[in-house]
Amino acid sequence: MFKTLSGPVIAGLCALFASTFIAVTTEVAPVGLLIDMAKSFNITEGHAGLAVSAYALLVAFGAVPITIATSRMDRKMLMLLCLAGYVTSNLISAMAPNFAIVCAGRALGGLSHALMMSIAAAYAAHLVPERMTGRAISFVFGGTSLGSVLGVPGAAAISHFASWRVALYVIAGLAALLTIFIALYLPPVRGADTKALKVPTIRSPQAARIFGVVIGVNAVFFFAHNLLYTYVSPLLLAHGLPEHLLSVALLITGGVSIFGLWGAGQVVDRWPAAGLFGGGLAMLTGMILVYGHLISAWPSVGAVGLWCMGYAAIIPFVMSGAIRARATSADVAGAAINSSSNFGILLGSAIGGHLLSTLGFAVLCPASVVIALGGILLAAFNPAAFPRRLQQD
Repeated sequence: MFKTLSGPVIAGLCALFASTFIAVTTEVAPVGLLIDMAKSFNITEGHAGLAVSAYALLVAFGAVPITIATSRMDRKMLMLLCLAGYVTSNLISAMAPNFAIVCAGRALGGLSHALMMSIAAAYAAHLVPERMTGRAISFVFGGTSLGSVLGVPGAAAISHFASWRVALYVIAGLAALLTIFIALYLPPVRGADTKALKVPTIRSPQAARIFGVVIGVNAVFFFAHNLLYTYVSPLLLAHGLPEHLLSVALLITGGVSIFGLWGAGQVVDRWPAAGLFGGGLAMLTGMILVYGHLISAWPSVGAVGLWCMGYAAIIPFVMSGAIRARATSADVAGAAINSSSNFGILLGSAIGGHLLSTLGFAVLCPASVVIALGGILLAAFNPAAFPRRLQQD
């Protein structure tokens, strides 16, 4: 894909890919650790979900202002600071004597995430020729997709064989190694040459409307997914899956999700509307199947895998839609997508925890289905944001 690029640039893009993977893995890891964390601190699973909410809260409200405030700072230094933040965040959470300290450590990670995920797209764009910008950004944000589908089962597997604290230590160690690699091999780029922006620059009303739709669709799907997936561990246990097989089940669902990414990659530059609809339909089908007791144990794992495969497929369509809109600078566009994603995660984890604690899965599953359906309809009625067909070069 990047045969004409120099070795240092390719290494830089790979480092950025790894950075977005670490970022999202740090964010979603508690989903796979939820039951063990709840037992460790003697709290409910719904309460433990606040470890996800604390992280998402800082990202949702901090991404845009932090990105604008640091617009003139050296990008490489900011990347190193963000990765150091991930290391510190995971270490604090791993060593926390109580759940409040866990949430404080998670909040620190949220601040790092608010900035790093927002500047990654612009960093990638600076490294490559303009004609390769879209492919470079899509490649770098492939790390977010991979983190979304493998971070949870990977953390759960480590927790099963060791403990949830060891899982966080492992993530901290990976982040530390990546920090060293980036310090040595990531080519530097400068911040903005202009004076620091006070507000995002919108290039045209039409582009702004299209980008707004993309942001909205992104937030809705993240909301629908995390409303239920944050609590996927107790959901599978409620369907009769033995607890000692939970990490294996999550690894299977994560592995199956990769096929969603692969499938999306085949059509993302040709049929955005059809691809997004297909991913949304897979999400809906899987969520409906885990409602009530229609299926049990391993069939429910298959249903979760189908739903996660659809969710994973949606992510590239939303990211490419944001790139195509060309509504604002790469930094601010990345910050807006980052913020909307975490606003969905925040709502999903917080509201999902409340619904689970008060009304149970009998309400949580249908709510997720209705919200996901809303995301599909919003995309379907806005073909300018998600065209039926794209012209090929």
